[in-house]
Amino acid sequence: MSLNAVTQQDQQKYLDEVINQFKKLTRLIHVEYELKERSESDYLIIYLGNPTDRFFGLLQQSLNALSEENPYKQRTTIKKRSLRPNNRLQLPETQFLRTILSESLTATQHSFADDFFTRYIRSVSGDEEQIVSQSNHIVYGRRGAGKSSLLAYLMHSLRQSNSPYAWVNIQTYSGRNDIGTIAEVLIDIINQLQDYVSNQAGFEAFLPNLEAVLDKNEEEGIEHLNRLLPRIRRAFGKIASQCGSVFIFLDDIHVVVETLQPILLDKLYSICRGNQVFLKISGIEQFVKLRDPSSRQGLETPGDIQVIRLDYNLTMPDKSKRHIQEILNSHAVYCGLPSIDYVCGDGVIDRLVWVSAGVPRDALYLFSQAISESSVRDQKKVSVSSVNASASEMTDEKLRDIKLDASSKYEEINKILKAIQQFCVTEQRKNVFLVEIQNENSTFHKIEELIALRLLHILHAGITPSEVGRRYMALMLDYGFYVGIRTARSINLFSEEPKPVLAKDVRSFPIFQLSSMQESRKPTRSNKKTIREKA
Repeated sequence: MSLNAVTQQDQQKYLDEVINQFKKLTRLIHVEYELKERSESDYLIIYLGNPTDRFFGLLQQSLNALSEENPYKQRTTIKKRSLRPNNRLQLPETQFLRTILSESLTATQHSFADDFFTRYIRSVSGDEEQIVSQSNHIVYGRRGAGKSSLLAYLMHSLRQSNSPYAWVNIQTYSGRNDIGTIAEVLIDIINQLQDYVSNQAGFEAFLPNLEAVLDKNEEEGIEHLNRLLPRIRRAFGKIASQCGSVFIFLDDIHVVVETLQPILLDKLYSICRGNQVFLKISGIEQFVKLRDPSSRQGLETPGDIQVIRLDYNLTMPDKSKRHIQEILNSHAVYCGLPSIDYVCGDGVIDRLVWVSAGVPRDALYLFSQAISESSVRDQKKVSVSSVNASASEMTDEKLRDIKLDASSKYEEINKILKAIQQFCVTEQRKNVFLVEIQNENSTFHKIEELIALRLLHILHAGITPSEVGRRYMALMLDYGFYVGIRTARSINLFSEEPKPVLAKDVRSFPIFQLSSMQESRKPTRSNKKTIREKA
């Protein structure tokens, strides 16, 4: 239909149909467009910062959904925005980026379901080749390091080939320490694998038997479970022989109580070993117990299960910067922006690497928050000061995580954290320090847990600064303790630019003495007297 044949009111209706359909498919909150006059009829032009093939495809889907009478059905296109926008943070593409970053913070088996591989950024160390192999793996990393994403890489590959797998979100069983947890995990796995068997009725017969475990005491439950495991093993083996290798994903194993972990893994391994069934597990290393030596239950490395570690972020900050920039660029282009630098002020990505300690999810969250912070300040691009403010707020959230991930040890861990904060910020006025590696020392173990909680970050895993035979770990106190709302004056920040950490620089770091914490825990003379009097 020619535009000459429609009224102005109809013309607006047809325009709205195109724009609303395009907004629906692209998820942009508003669309910048223009009508260009042509001799025969007007042309509708939609403007984006970076009109990729994805947007042209979505436009075509939008036009296909229109009625034939709509004159713009054949007369709409997309062009790159030619004028430089006054405020890049107010662009619809930037607002959409915030949404996408928010959605990316929790990686599950459903993340990016439709276009996972087009948006996935490979890990810094190329661990994808390992995770897809037919062997058992546990992926260690701090919160947000990319553990679940790496598991999802394999899972989406299996989904594409219609290969059998089961994904168990162990968060469902957080804090559990009962044998019924093992039965419920098996029920979850069986419910997912039954789609791959011809005789579903026989497979489903396991379910009431497993549910019976829930009503038994621990001793009876274990005995009942042990009798079921050989039958479940045979059923899983049959799936493997008919459909190919079976993969079982256990995401966040660390959230169940440590004493239960080796028992759960032992029962699952009895089903998997030599049966073409493989375990792919993720967890925070400091809170995972693969094996209980006293009962000889669980998994041994590397014979039973191989380890993949993702926590090398600040030991190679230059590579972490490239990785984070690639992830942010991927999201920016997906949203219609030319690159992430398009919305960044000077030094933003460098500072983002340090404040996130190279942890990808933390970087995404901080950048999303920094967009909001910069917008509130009426800044036209994301600024370093906004990144700092976001880092300070995020540290508060990390402190709350102590109660979640290490609730039973909160007082001890918090005491050591405050001592390190005092040492760095007040006494030494440096954000980095050395601590001697003493694997038998309880304070050193608490420092390792602070690393797992992302409040301390490893710059160098082991160095000998002076005395031979004594090795030290180089650490950085989280930026949130001395920037933003906690800004500390005259603190000397280690390296503004994310570049390789050199041993000669690390050797000059001040040393935090573990003995100072041991001494602080010893009773004073007056305290000893009080203790004896109470006794």
